[in-house]
Amino acid sequence: MSVRIAYVISTLDRCGPVNVLHDIVRRLAPDHELAVFTLAAEPAGSRAADFEALGVPVRRAVSGRLASALVGASRLARALARFEPDVVHAHGFRAYRLCRSLPRPTVATVHNELYDDFATAYGRLPALWMTRSEVRALRRFDLVVACSRSGARVLTEKYALACECIRNGVDQDLYAPASEDRRARLRAELGYDAEATILVSTGGCSRRKGTPALIRAFAAANAAGRARLHILGTGPLYSACRSLEVPGVVLHGFVDDVVPHLQAADLFVSASRSEGMPLAVLEALSCGLPALLSAIAPHQEVAGILADQGCVECFDAADEGAMRRALAAALDGAGPARPADVSALSSAVMARRYAQAYRALARRGGGA
Repeated sequence: MSVRIAYVISTLDRCGPVNVLHDIVRRLAPDHELAVFTLAAEPAGSRAADFEALGVPVRRAVSGRLASALVGASRLARALARFEPDVVHAHGFRAYRLCRSLPRPTVATVHNELYDDFATAYGRLPALWMTRSEVRALRRFDLVVACSRSGARVLTEKYALACECIRNGVDQDLYAPASEDRRARLRAELGYDAEATILVSTGGCSRRKGTPALIRAFAAANAAGRARLHILGTGPLYSACRSLEVPGVVLHGFVDDVVPHLQAADLFVSASRSEGMPLAVLEALSCGLPALLSAIAPHQEVAGILADQGCVECFDAADEGAMRRALAAALDGAGPARPADVSALSSAVMARRYAQAYRALARRGGGA
């Protein structure tokens, strides 16, 4: 059954939710009619061209935040009426608010821990208002999707939202292990020390990602100086982390393509304090890296799924001593082994689950 699906999202800036959306669209475009509707001008790092290369049109329905607040719902409704979708799939705060009253079957995917992300970006008081507003909007959707089992528990227990879990998945064609020869070439091209143990973290620098604590713990664990920690991405604490000037820590800033870095490394590490279903972790695992992760619920969920493969270990990120000991054990060779199979967390599985949900909603018809 072919379904016409409209995706609504603020912009197609390169980030986790947009990458997830691209994986869904890439898998479903051959068999369904799809279109993406955005709510602001595209930034310099936009992936709009990647969507259009799949034959999926990208249409700006609203011109920005002010227009979204004043006339966004009516403008989006008119744009969607011209496409006549069977299902509308919303991603993100503004999209939830504008799609909550559409007379069509609606899906909303929650990609993160609602309050935590808002508090990091806007402060506690705005985060409280935004969280309440988002929850009210989500109650109007026909289907709310959490991107992890742990996220679904939070939505159900903390916010009393009925939801379904469709885990984020990784593109295993793109994120794949490199041969030993290619790995050696990549290390040379990237300037990685051929003799060092290479750790990579792709979360950038922020309080939510636990970056300062990770740097301090790594410095204590790397007393012998045989390891290097490469941190990819920017973030609000980038300058502060750079000013620490810790030996063996390399801050790369924005990196357009993380795949070569993952394929060249020995270990992926994340000290994140909050995630939805961490795509960065799945990408690293799919590239053949073992992972050393903070013991937040989504990380423990991944560890549980792959428990028989010994590829993930978790530590208490609130305890820098525990983080240091976990890093020291990994650097001494007592860390997790390389994974054998992460197909249970593939984008193909994720897209198939979404296609099933779309067909069920389209058959049912109606709206919120």
